[in-house]
Parts: sequence; structure tokens; C-alpha cells
Amino acid sequence: MSQTYCRMKEMDVDPFNVRVNLLFSDYVEMGEARLHLNAVRNDRYAAIIDLKNSSHLKKIGEILTAGSGYRVFFAVVRSAAALETQINKNYKEKLKEYIVKQTNWRIADNIVVKPTVQLSFGELYIILKHGNQHIRIRFEEIEQEAF
Repeated sequence: MSQTYCRMKEMDVDPFNVRVNLLFSDYVEMGEARLHLNAVRNDRYAAIIDLKNSSHLKKIGEILTAGSGYRVFFAVVRSAAALETQINKNYKEKLKEYIVKQTNWRIADNIVVKPTVQLSFGELYIILKHGNQHIRIRFEEIEQEAF
């Protein structure tokens, strides 16, 4: 599955050498790929890529060629546990601030709310749980403090 990768716009510093940033997500089940495609259907680069299809494989080869006008990224989490630890370490204060500003949770100082991560449709989400409540937040919101 391919789509535009909007998080990397700032990489282009030369206006005469702008490349399209593409994000690829891998799916075992075609149904999941179709759900993803439907979620980003207005993206001009959204497509289901089937590497068994020779025309798709040829296009991927062209995209990966130097000077193609594309920059390729993959939606992959190597280790969810390591990523969760890193987010808790680097974004602990921002997560606390989000909880205070955006929820009615009243959490004692000695309680730690640990994030879990979820990769969905090429986007990283943070899942926070407290008691029987949970919230799902786009990581970008936490990263940019857009709350």
C-alpha cells in the first residue's frame, strides 16, 4: 500500500529539486490493504501495490531509482516495546500534559501511565489506559503539542 508521507515535507530545501515522499505499508491480508486505501482514498499516491504484478514491480523499481523524483519510507515498527520505552522517556511530560488538558482523569503522582503504540494506516498512535478508560492519540499530536 502506498500513500503520500506528509510528515517529511520539511526535507526539501531546494525548491527546484522537490521529491514526492511516499510511505509504504505492508499487509498480509488484502482486506486490510483495502481498508487502508479507503481511509486515504483522496491521496493521489494511494494505491495497493502487488509485487506479484509485473507492472507494479516495474513501477516500484522506477520509484527506487536515483533521480526518480521520489523519496521512499516504510511504516514499520521494529520493536513495539523499545518504541514504547523511548516514547515514555522522551515524551513523558507531554503525555502528562495531554492527560491533564484533554481528559478528566485524575491520576495520583505515584501512578505511571505507560503508553502502548499502534501502527494504523501508516500512522503511529499512542494508546493510554487508566482504569477502564483508554484513549488513542495520533503521535504527531503529542510530538507537536497540538492539543
